Amino acid sequence: MIARGPGLSIFWQTLLLLLASIAVVFVVTVALFVWSPPPRPDFNSLSDIAEALSGRRIPRERSWKVLVVPRDEGRHLQLRPERPDFEERQRERRLSVVEHPAPPVPDRDMVSSPAFSIRLADRIGVPVDDVRLYFEPDQSSNLPFRTRGDRRVIVRRGEPLFFDTVVAGLRTESGWRVVRTPPRAWIAPWQKRALMLFGISLLVVIPFAWFFARALAKPIRRIADAADRMGANPQAPLITEEGPAELRVTAHALNRMQQRLSAYLTERTNMIGAIAHDLRTPLARIAFRIETAPDEMREKVQGDIEQMRAMIAATISFVRATGTVNRIEPVALDRLLGDLAAAEEEVGRPVALGPVEPVEVDGDPMALRRLFQNLVDNGVAYGGGVEIAVARHGDEAEIRISDRGPGLPERQLEAMFQPFERGEPSRNRATGGIGLGLSIARAIAQEHGGSLVLANRIGGGLEAICRLPIRS
Repeated sequence: MIARGPGLSIFWQTLLLLLASIAVVFVVTVALFVWSPPPRPDFNSLSDIAEALSGRRIPRERSWKVLVVPRDEGRHLQLRPERPDFEERQRERRLSVVEHPAPPVPDRDMVSSPAFSIRLADRIGVPVDDVRLYFEPDQSSNLPFRTRGDRRVIVRRGEPLFFDTVVAGLRTESGWRVVRTPPRAWIAPWQKRALMLFGISLLVVIPFAWFFARALAKPIRRIADAADRMGANPQAPLITEEGPAELRVTAHALNRMQQRLSAYLTERTNMIGAIAHDLRTPLARIAFRIETAPDEMREKVQGDIEQMRAMIAATISFVRATGTVNRIEPVALDRLLGDLAAAEEEVGRPVALGPVEPVEVDGDPMALRRLFQNLVDNGVAYGGGVEIAVARHGDEAEIRISDRGPGLPERQLEAMFQPFERGEPSRNRATGGIGLGLSIARAIAQEHGGSLVLANRIGGGLEAICRLPIRS
């Protein structure tokens, strides 16, 4: 068990990230109020409408103040407008001008004012019957609810200001010249600035959130991988206790559970091995005492005794083979399987080597050789011969040992890995073993962090598929 230094708990890490995010948003909000100019309501004055209809500059009323301007030869008086004209600011909703054969028609909720129409006709210098002026009440579209009560227009220094849609027309020789306020933009410029600043704040927070999520997910992923390895092999290395406090507590609890599970399995395995070993003595006495029995009875009893001895030997071998992977080193599977196939061919067994990719795994060479030897023995015994192939699939090596035998029913494939389970139901030694070869093979594969399954081949036959993690 490896324990790292204490770290902040998930609660405090999450709280700090939340406080940092709030601080960033607060700074951006303050910057938005301090450095960004406040949005000014856009409007069109009566003079703007008159200029758009007439196509010429309309004189406007101005208030003036006296400024004293110093010069080299003395003081001079200069008149300057007290405030800049309304039209000098940058407009967001400039009036559009079109020629139309008919007079303008007001939109819904638009009203008209005779006083404003008279003033507009005076500004242009035409009869009042030659102009039309319709407008929405002062900012009615921005109110939370519409009212039919007091409909007013803001008048500043004698100049009516229209903040909402305005439609005006001027009779000309060819028809009517119509001006209209264009529709408001879906996002105003000041809203774009605010969204941009909040987007910048989001980009500032994202890296911190990413690092936090990565730092939190990394130990969780390691715990999940270690728990998966522990489920396959109780002798797997313990989990490193690191990360936030909650994850270190979880890793410690899993390590204690793994230690208890490993001790329990070791005790059970040793007990089974001891029982199997102790059964040899009474079997030897039975074999000695049966020597005086009649020949017919002696041969039958001797056959049972030999079968029991084989089962005991296989059980002891199974106990010794599981949980004993202690030497871990790089193993070249292509070389190991090539040597195994060559050794089988030397003794005349039908074992062929198919396509084999060079691949290395971490493991015990003797245990892995026993794993593949058991699979080859099963394939030769029940399928008449095998073919060995190795391929890479992502970060795993896939070893296929295939035969052309009769195969097995699908429901029986997983049951073959149970101890003492045989595809051939009789216990005759001449037709196979006692049913521990596949159990031992799967145990070795799991102890190496891999898996072993059986599958029927297309066209007939059975194949054992073993997957082992490739060496980093």
